[in-house]
Amino acid sequence: MLIYGEPGVGKTVLAGSAIDHADTSPVLFLDVEGGVMSLREKDNIDVIQVRDIEQIVKIHDELHKREGGGYKTVVIDSLSELQKLDMKTVMELEIANARNPENLDKDVPTQKAWGKSLERMRRIIRGYKDLPVHTIMTAKLATTTDETTNITLYHPALPGKLRGDAPGFFDVVGFLRTKEEQNGAVVRRTLQIASTSKVIAKDRTDVLGFDEKGERKGVIFDPTVPDMWHVITASNNGKR
Repeated sequence: MLIYGEPGVGKTVLAGSAIDHADTSPVLFLDVEGGVMSLREKDNIDVIQVRDIEQIVKIHDELHKREGGGYKTVVIDSLSELQKLDMKTVMELEIANARNPENLDKDVPTQKAWGKSLERMRRIIRGYKDLPVHTIMTAKLATTTDETTNITLYHPALPGKLRGDAPGFFDVVGFLRTKEEQNGAVVRRTLQIASTSKVIAKDRTDVLGFDEKGERKGVIFDPTVPDMWHVITASNNGKR
């Protein structure tokens, strides 16, 4: 699952709720953003602060070698920050190996650096997705406005081709936001999993986002991983 949204809407809490179900716990939480204070006192969750891209690669290789290392879920929080970290690494190497390093600015990526970072991020996402564990990743929210139609598109904050490629690796892509009820007193989280002309989202399981009447709304209110997993497994058993 890929969860994206603005800061503070609860992406980390939603991803961390995997610890509350036996099928998705224990959890390894790879903290790239540095925003997991709400999870540090939880049982069955190990948090590793990621500060360089090679650390992510080494952790993957170890989990692959150990067939998941005893974890049932691995979370990367977030892809947006991981991509920035990767680009920083790529540019540092490019400058170190350049004939005229004074002509390069580490804060202004070259076309070659963009291409290299894109391929490495694809390999990282694919590699973690292929581990024998549940994989949850988060991303920040970004918007793009079509100058012709004036329609604003909501999508994960990822650059260039990665923005379109990354969602394809996941079974569920959800846009998480908060919704204030009419009385103004209650704030509910909503996870949109239905794609529209304005929102990138999807549900490859085809069983999430139904209301009590069995009508598909494409939105999950106050989502948690255990609730979503219950719906998926119940559907696999012939129930909805």
